[in-house]
Amino acid sequence: MKRPGTLVTGALVGLVIGAAATAVVLTTRGPAPDASLAGRGPGPGGGGPGGGRGGFMPAVNLVAAEEASVGRTLNVIGEGRALKSVALTSEATGIVAEVNIAPGEKVSEGDVLLRLDDQQQRIALERARAQYPIAKENADRYADLKETEAASALEAEAAYNEYKTTEADLLAAQYAVQQRTIRAPFDGVIGLTEIEPGDYLRAGDQVTTLDDTSSIVVEFAVPQEAARAVDIGQTVSAQLASGGETYDGRVTAIDSRVDPETRTLKIEATFENEDAAMLPGAVFAISTTSKGEPAVSVPGLALQWDRAGPFVWKRGEDGRAERASVSILQRTDDIVLVRGEVKTGDMIVFEGSDRVRAGFALPAPPAREKPGQSTSALGSGGASASAGGGGK
Repeated sequence: MKRPGTLVTGALVGLVIGAAATAVVLTTRGPAPDASLAGRGPGPGGGGPGGGRGGFMPAVNLVAAEEASVGRTLNVIGEGRALKSVALTSEATGIVAEVNIAPGEKVSEGDVLLRLDDQQQRIALERARAQYPIAKENADRYADLKETEAASALEAEAAYNEYKTTEADLLAAQYAVQQRTIRAPFDGVIGLTEIEPGDYLRAGDQVTTLDDTSSIVVEFAVPQEAARAVDIGQTVSAQLASGGETYDGRVTAIDSRVDPETRTLKIEATFENEDAAMLPGAVFAISTTSKGEPAVSVPGLALQWDRAGPFVWKRGEDGRAERASVSILQRTDDIVLVRGEVKTGDMIVFEGSDRVRAGFALPAPPAREKPGQSTSALGSGGASASAGGGGK
């Protein structure tokens, strides 16, 4: 048996194969990472220079912290009404002679909307106009005669009383004619009417409606506990209860007392309505937020936690990551309002913040960056835009 020789041959073959495999691994392995990609100096994570594993910068996105305020938000239901609204009624009784009402059309102040037959009233007006100058001249003549004692004081007084009576008759005749004509009291949109020429109209009968829809006033009520959260001039948003477009307005009136039955305070907000998109009588979902205390707005993803509490990573003056402790004031779906070691304009890491450590080199913001615009840094294997290393 030549078993020892076979064993030697097998061992030699194994060594050759192992050496070949080692050569393949060494030739295919990439070059060592360039420390300039992540800045200089060792990081706290035990990795290469800059603190990243293998010396590479983690993929992060930065955004500018924005100014904000923490206020109380109220969501209630309100009902809209026109800025001015009136139901036009007849002051006199008679036959309708003229109707100038086109429902839904705009009218101007002073436009004639309806006229009753006023022939009898005009006859009385002409009679009063004819008698007035005669009575006035007679009163003046008797006043002169009284001065010369050609007429008694009693005659002069009677002539003066006749003159004043005629003057009152003239004014009454003019008013009677005016009562039989209905005019638009202000600019607005005319409503529906069923009155036609020839109809008999009684005093007090409603003719139509007139609404000034250039602005819509929405009235709503807030709980007495929230009374101090609403101020004159505060911004209010309104949306139809069924959804749709959102309208912006401002608080224009606040009631002086709380309703003792509902324990609520009535508020009025006015909305510009030049395009007539909002209609009187509609129900709106109202939302308003009080001004509150100043704060800083950051994305919710930027928030991190440790034993000391919440914090964010921000880009320091040297371009490296700094831990900034914050306290949470208010949270929404995507935004967190905070205060602490962050101020408006600071560049905050909001994506990849879990891979950041103190001292990491972060990308510089581009020139004239707009608030909310993010800055990205490529991950391992990519070129870095960091301020500390321009490795290629």
